[in-house]
Amino acid sequence: MDRGAAMLAVVLDIYEGGKALIQGWKLKEHAESALATGGIEGLRQYYEACLTGSGHRVKTTLERDRRKTLESERERFISIYLGAVARSLMTRSVRGFALLNAGTLLTGPNTGAWLLL
Repeated sequence: MDRGAAMLAVVLDIYEGGKALIQGWKLKEHAESALATGGIEGLRQYYEACLTGSGHRVKTTLERDRRKTLESERERFISIYLGAVARSLMTRSVRGFALLNAGTLLTGPNTGAWLLL
């Protein structure tokens, strides 16, 4: 499962737990659209917007029935997102570096040096 699908799975887990409680909830459709149009960054922005938007009623309704909320699952969602971002940064950072041996210095343009253990 790729990172975008894993992030979307968190949102769908919340949606499936609460869709019977919240009439006309468009969380699923909007999250799928955000991922399709903006990738993982678009989905993260949508998730954050839901947290700061008019979600108090939704949160209260879900919490009252002991369901998962966007707030309760935020750490899991963000850890998946950060895993994708960290991999992307790491892939970009490694380009142009020279690796001598494990346990030695890794150096590259405009970076200084890193010690690999």
